Amino acid sequence: FLSNSTAYLDNNIALETIDPHAVYPTSIYRHSNGLTLATPDSQTIEAVMSTTLTTTIKITRGVLDPSNMILANLYQPLGRCVALVDDKVVLHYGEKLKSYFEYHGIKLVMLVHGGNEIDKDIQHVEEILVELKKNNVARNEPVLIMGGGVIADIGGFATALYHRNTPYVMLCTSIVTGIDAGPSPRTCCDGFGFKNLYGAYHPPVLTLTDRAFWNTLHEGWIRHGIAEIIKMSVVEDKSLFELLEKAGPRLIQTKFGTEGDTDEEFEELCDSIIGKAMEGYVRSEYGNLWETHQCRPHAYGHN
Repeated sequence: FLSNSTAYLDNNIALETIDPHAVYPTSIYRHSNGLTLATPDSQTIEAVMSTTLTTTIKITRGVLDPSNMILANLYQPLGRCVALVDDKVVLHYGEKLKSYFEYHGIKLVMLVHGGNEIDKDIQHVEEILVELKKNNVARNEPVLIMGGGVIADIGGFATALYHRNTPYVMLCTSIVTGIDAGPSPRTCCDGFGFKNLYGAYHPPVLTLTDRAFWNTLHEGWIRHGIAEIIKMSVVEDKSLFELLEKAGPRLIQTKFGTEGDTDEEFEELCDSIIGKAMEGYVRSEYGNLWETHQCRPHAYGHN
């Protein structure tokens, strides 16, 4: 036993040099490295630095059903969930969110903020930062962000600033968020009349897309989401376009299989459309995390 313990201690000492993340980690989602070179007199020093980010995306069903353990498994070890929720989403799903965490015996701290375009400014980002501090959110405690594109942008930006890098989980409630803005690493807010003037590259550690939330979207928002998926299919994936043709107007009529004339086969088709749209987006986005080149097919139509 003593010989084994000595081997472990020796290994710890070696890992301090080989891989400090293995001995003194501050994040399970990020890993950094660097190579530093200097002239013999140390008058010129150059370095190459790298960061590895880990993220997961899940297309799921009934994410707030107590039988779905995705969120429970994440937050039970922490003992609580600090959730930043869109003020309109909370009207539809606030009670269901509370019931989910109550069922699993997890404390829920709900922070409700506006998710309209007018709320996308630095003042609202600061308000979120103040609430995160008031609730003593730890640097390794994933904040749950629930809502659409604006709350994803300003909430994600706030977590990027808080402790210089606080992880967050994105629970998407709109189509565009569910296939685009939700997993996006580009968090931001407007300023001085300019779109997305402030921001940081800070993707969520987990993105959850559940069609059930789309049942409360009005038809115009459903059409907007489909238009975004069509864009992805046209510039990236012919097979996705063919799935859209197969589903046809039924996507709008059933709100992606959440009401009316739907069945398991059609719902599986809806999930396939969402998954393919999401995959096409992140393959382009995550391969160009810092926007260091302009080969960005997912940005087609942006100005």
